[in-house]
Amino acid sequence: MNWLFRNTASRMGRNIMITPATSDFKLISAGRIFLNHATPKASGENKGAETTLICLHGEGVVRIAGNEYPVSRFDGVYVPRGEKFVVETERGLDIVEASAPTEKIYEPAFAKYEEIKNDPSLTLRVGEEPYYRDIQKILCENVKGSRLLAGVTMSKPGNCTSWPPHEHAETREELYLYFDIPAPGFGTQYIYTNLDEPEFVENVFQDDAVTIVKGYHPNVAAPCYPMNFCWALCSLEEETWRTLANVNVQPGFETMPTGLR
Repeated sequence: MNWLFRNTASRMGRNIMITPATSDFKLISAGRIFLNHATPKASGENKGAETTLICLHGEGVVRIAGNEYPVSRFDGVYVPRGEKFVVETERGLDIVEASAPTEKIYEPAFAKYEEIKNDPSLTLRVGEEPYYRDIQKILCENVKGSRLLAGVTMSKPGNCTSWPPHEHAETREELYLYFDIPAPGFGTQYIYTNLDEPEFVENVFQDDAVTIVKGYHPNVAAPCYPMNFCWALCSLEEETWRTLANVNVQPGFETMPTGLR
């Protein structure tokens, strides 16, 4: 399996490097949109697919079907099936893009982080030490959609996240894209169905991405460094498993609450 994509931030413009053709995903396609004064504009159209855009850094504007959305850190935009979109900036912009096929059509939507961070249903403070983390549900039940959920998870330095170990292979596939892990920091990502023979154990760095199609998938940050990642969850059935909840916790860890809802 092709689990790992290194340095998704290596090129300017719009670059979709993770697809069902390059990974083991059945549905998710994903990449980055990097813009600056030399490359100030990018556009896209995911025919037959809905799309989520989450701003990691910078400021700019996203235009869809006559609507204009000013975006900055952790703002999100939902692009309906088949709609064209244009992204522009005057200074610089870093956006994570994820899409998935759907037959459903919804309205464009804009999720402002300033509102999300004050909404207890969308900002989850999960776990306890040493696996405490903050989860921001940016494009989730606050936005109507078919398959995709998207948000960010941010840990304290040295903490575990995605803990207790859980999996959702029968219902959802998931992308992790790591950000704001300053060099030389790193984390370690695990994916396993059997802990005696893990399918994937790798050190991951800022701008790396991991595809999760099966298995428990906890991770841990190196001491003094955080484990921060943007995630995109995709339901294998339209309008069915579009939720963070209903995961299978690894046997033996059931008494530890996931905090996912």
